Amino acid sequence: MKKPEDINELDLMKSMDQAMNNSYNIIIGNISIEELMVDSDFHSHVFMHNIETGHTQHDLKVLKEHFEKVEDYEKCIELSSMIIGD
Repeated sequence: MKKPEDINELDLMKSMDQAMNNSYNIIIGNISIEELMVDSDFHSHVFMHNIETGHTQHDLKVLKEHFEKVEDYEKCIELSSMIIGD
């Protein structure tokens, strides 16, 4: 595992994207945390939300903004249906 000082910007962006996708898949119900842990390597165990307490409305909005930026509009539509008062 890389030390924090050895992580470059590209690695950081990949980790952030992985965290967004992992959280999206768990929140939407595409996969459980347990399945993700078993089916992926250790480096893929990153999330943008607190997996112990669950997601918040703020988490959903941050995810939607991320997927808008990467132009993944199908995920935006799914998230929009879960956001209260948006």
